[in-house]
Amino acid sequence: MNRFKAAYLAISVSVFLVLLKVFVGFVTNSISIISDALHSSMDVIASTITLVAMNLAKKPEDKCHNYGHGKYEDLAAAIQSVLILIISVTIITQAALRIVNQNLITETLPGIFVMIVSITLHSITVLIMLKYAKKENSVALRANALHLLADVVTSVGIIVGLVIIHFTGLKIIDPIVAIVVALIIIKTGYDIGKESIAQLLDKSLSLEEMKIIKETLAKHSPPVLDYHHLRTRRVGQIRQVDVHLIFPNNFSLMDAHDVSSNIEKDIQQRISTVRTTIHLEPETHNHSYKW
Repeated sequence: MNRFKAAYLAISVSVFLVLLKVFVGFVTNSISIISDALHSSMDVIASTITLVAMNLAKKPEDKCHNYGHGKYEDLAAAIQSVLILIISVTIITQAALRIVNQNLITETLPGIFVMIVSITLHSITVLIMLKYAKKENSVALRANALHLLADVVTSVGIIVGLVIIHFTGLKIIDPIVAIVVALIIIKTGYDIGKESIAQLLDKSLSLEEMKIIKETLAKHSPPVLDYHHLRTRRVGQIRQVDVHLIFPNNFSLMDAHDVSSNIEKDIQQRISTVRTTIHLEPETHNHSYKW
């Protein structure tokens, strides 16, 4: 299996659960189950967006996209966060109307059953997706996995609510649980959106990765006298590193090139899917603009 098959799996599971939850939700008149069905319908859309984005992101570089098309994955994650927020507001609105109109749940056992099925299938799917998201550095697949993980958490909350209703008869708990579910979903959407927007705005690599890069540069000093304009970002799965290296005036271009090549290899050994661009400068060059 690869990340594309994992995305197809997410779509298949989500479609099945949407149909099951919609049916049981309307039969039992449970807004918490119906809200979870709406959330699962967003999973279908999100998983489809993820699949499309991953196919676009794997396209090679071209004249108009010199760094490739990796940001399609970040864009897909950002779109998912917006969808999550929209569905959350819808759930809260519908739950509030149920409380006002006293249009409450009629049955609980079918809902408990469908939530157990949902938790089981989603848990398996999330584990598979996270595995391949990490293995292939896919931002979009990870965002989709976190989206599904929110489903697992909310399904647990819904089961707890349904069990309480079953034994106490407090039917108003159903819309209250739906509102809590929506708030959890909003937090997930915020986290996904924050990360994806940071990548779209070319946020630097993590502190851990920056430390590795700086340690590698220090390892080659001498002959490298200093460096500046160290800039990093991530384009989809690819990590981009740009840096200017300063060499002694009497150091040959050939030797400087060899050192630069070794630096690139050392960074690649410690950071996966990295692309390094190095600019060579003599010691007497004006570095007044040093960063």
